[in-house]
Amino acid sequence: MGYIPQGYGHSLENIGTTPARILIVFNGGAYETVDLSQWIAGQPADVLAVNFGRPAATFDAFPKRDVFMAGG
Repeated sequence: MGYIPQGYGHSLENIGTTPARILIVFNGGAYETVDLSQWIAGQPADVLAVNFGRPAATFDAFPKRDVFMAGG
């Protein structure tokens, strides 16, 4: 069981060896996703610096919009 407050970034990973079953319950009637690239693009560099433990300048080169596919 887990609880994720609305608007908080998160991901799920099954670390076991059997299939996981997940029941997701929302407090509103609408399901909405925010991809990692959308979340990063929408955050100020200082917030990203605190969350990821890196200098704010690291995030200056990150895209400022959602990125579906990016080159390596």
